[in-house]
Amino acid sequence: MTFVRGMRKERKTVVSEEEFREMLAKAEELKPEFFKLRARALLCILRLTGKRRGEVAQLQLNDFKVEEGFLNIMFKLEKKKRSFKLCSECGAKNVKKAKFCKQCGFDISDAPVQRRGKQAESVKAIPLSDPYVKPILDYISFLEKLEPKPKYVFPSVKSLFGESLIIYPERHLTGRQVFNIVRGLSAMVWPHLFRETVASDIVKQDSSLIGAFKVQRRLDLESFQTGFNYLKRYAADVIERQVAKVEG
Repeated sequence: MTFVRGMRKERKTVVSEEEFREMLAKAEELKPEFFKLRARALLCILRLTGKRRGEVAQLQLNDFKVEEGFLNIMFKLEKKKRSFKLCSECGAKNVKKAKFCKQCGFDISDAPVQRRGKQAESVKAIPLSDPYVKPILDYISFLEKLEPKPKYVFPSVKSLFGESLIIYPERHLTGRQVFNIVRGLSAMVWPHLFRETVASDIVKQDSSLIGAFKVQRRLDLESFQTGFNYLKRYAADVIERQVAKVEG
C-alpha cells in the first residue's frame, strides 16, 4: 500500500508491465526530441533500479559506464541525517532521547545530541540485454553530442517557443520536477511506486526470508526491517497464488 505525499491517494498495486509500456508510448509522443528521450530514460532508470527521485535527479554523465556486458550506474544515496547520543563509557550510539546507554547502561541523559550524515555511493549493474537499457543509452548518447555537454543526466531546462530549449549544464532537476515528469505520463503513477515495484519483483522471485535481505541490498535500505516490511506486503500475494494453484 503506497501513499502519495500531500495527496492522500492510495494505491494497492505496483506498476504493471502493460502500464509501464503505456507510459513509454506516451513519452514517445513528446516534443521536442530531448523531452521524449529524457522521459523514456527516466522511466527506465526508475523501473530498473527503484531509486529515490532525488538520487535519480542528481545523476551525472560520468556515473554511467558500460563495462563487460553491463550498464553500471553509480548513485549517491540519500539517507536521512540522524541525531544520536554517543556514550562516553563504551562508545555506542544511542537514540537522541535515550537516558541510559543501550549497550552498557551508562547514564547519558546529559550527553550532547550529535548528528551523523549519511553519504554513500551504490553501483547498480544492469545487463545490456535488458530491453529497458536501450532508452537510457540512447539518451546518454544524445547528451554526449550537446555543446556544451551537460554535467548532469537530467539537467535543468527552460523551454522557449515550442522546440527551442535552454539547457543549464551545471544544474540538475529537482526531485519535484522528476515527480512532475512521471505524473505527466500517468495520473496513477509516481516515482516512489517504482521502488515498490522493484521490491515486489524481488519478493516474487524469492519470498523467503533471504528475499528481505535482497530487497534491502537492491534498494540500499538502511534497515533490514524495511526490507522485511516489503516481504510481508508482497509475499502474501505470492503465497495466495501458490495456494490457489494447489487447490485448483
